[in-house]
Amino acid sequence: MKKNAKGENKKGNAGWNAFMDLRRQAQRGMLRTMRRLSADAEKAGSAGMTLDEINAEIAAARRGK
Repeated sequence: MKKNAKGENKKGNAGWNAFMDLRRQAQRGMLRTMRRLSADAEKAGSAGMTLDEINAEIAAARRGK
């Protein structure tokens, strides 16, 4: 079998094709999740927070326990 730039040619390999379909579905699901999280952060007003601000919020929440 001839190799291409991405490795072996998997055309016609049902197992490989099924794996790639599942991988694409997972990627789309992760992208939807990231978009949803981003929208939620925008609504909550936390989208523009710096790492220092986030850490300060976490520390304040822990102190409040």
